[in-house]
Amino acid sequence: MKKGDLITLCRRGSTDVRYATIIRARYTHRFMDRQDYEMEAHGMGEYAGSYGGAVDVLFTDTNTSSRIALGKHKIQVISENEA
Repeated sequence: MKKGDLITLCRRGSTDVRYATIIRARYTHRFMDRQDYEMEAHGMGEYAGSYGGAVDVLFTDTNTSSRIALGKHKIQVISENEA
C-alpha cells in the first residue's frame, strides 16, 4: 500500500465496505484511548497507549480523512497509483 492507492476497507467483524484513497502511506502510530490519557495525566505516560501500523485515508463517499489502524481493518488494494 502506498500513497494514491484506491482501497476498500471493512472493520473486522463487520460487513460494511467503504472506498478510500490512501493519502499517507503506512507509518507507526501510538494509539491511545480514554484510560491511556488518564494514565498520562497522572504521570504514567510511558505505560500508556499501544503502537501499531496506520495509514491516513480520504473516504470517497464523504470526502473526509481519517487515520486507520491496520490491525483493526481488512484492507484490499483495488487500484495502485502508477506514480
